[in-house]
Amino acid sequence: MDELKELTRYQNRLIQSRSKCKNLYIRLLDIIFPKLSNYVSKLHNQFIYELLTKFPSAQKIARARFSSLLKIKRLTADKAHQIQEIAKQTIGNTSTVLSLELVQLIESIKHYDKQINQVQEEINLLIIELNSPITSIPRIGSHLVAIILAEIKNIHNFKNPNQLQAFAGVDPAIYQSGQLDAQEKMVKRGSSHLRWALIQAAIKVARYSPAFKAYFKTKLAQGKHYNVAISHVAKKLIRVLFYLLKNNETFDEDKLR
Repeated sequence: MDELKELTRYQNRLIQSRSKCKNLYIRLLDIIFPKLSNYVSKLHNQFIYELLTKFPSAQKIARARFSSLLKIKRLTADKAHQIQEIAKQTIGNTSTVLSLELVQLIESIKHYDKQINQVQEEINLLIIELNSPITSIPRIGSHLVAIILAEIKNIHNFKNPNQLQAFAGVDPAIYQSGQLDAQEKMVKRGSSHLRWALIQAAIKVARYSPAFKAYFKTKLAQGKHYNVAISHVAKKLIRVLFYLLKNNETFDEDKLR
């Protein structure tokens, strides 16, 4: 569990560093090739990375031989023609310094991708070794399972689901206004890593688990905001996680009906 916690925290730092590079990449691309985002839905595609590494400006893409563009993997002739025509109409910054920065940002993103995947492989091995019953919950995935297990560490440290809920920081905060008590916002304390993983897992089960989906729709029908409804799903998920870990039982959809 200690190794799993170190790995998940390390992976989170890598993901944050990659996100910073991705944000800088998008900002820089808006300067160098501002019209590209209007015609390419995903600027983090591998063929876009390869294209911009070889031709790191709109002007270089515009002057490139069409046969050279076709050598880029997964870049179709139609898409290559479209991008080149856009490049010819674009007035972007031609600075060689910005082009260099763009290429190095792409290299950094790809490097972080590799490191994150390597860490995930180690996490997957530990998840298999731990053989936790919460892996039986559909669609949560090993990444979220790893964070949940690593942050909880030992379920026997918690006497009831409410203690686990408080530790995760998803217990309701009470705001009093006259005669009105509202319990709709989460308390921002406890493990932020666990809270994030539980919310992400709640989004997954609200979409793919029939019982959780029905519960989520009930909360929406009661007039709850989407985020509030998801927080209710997260609290229900905590109760399920607590039961599974305490009793070492696999997830059974029928027991939630």
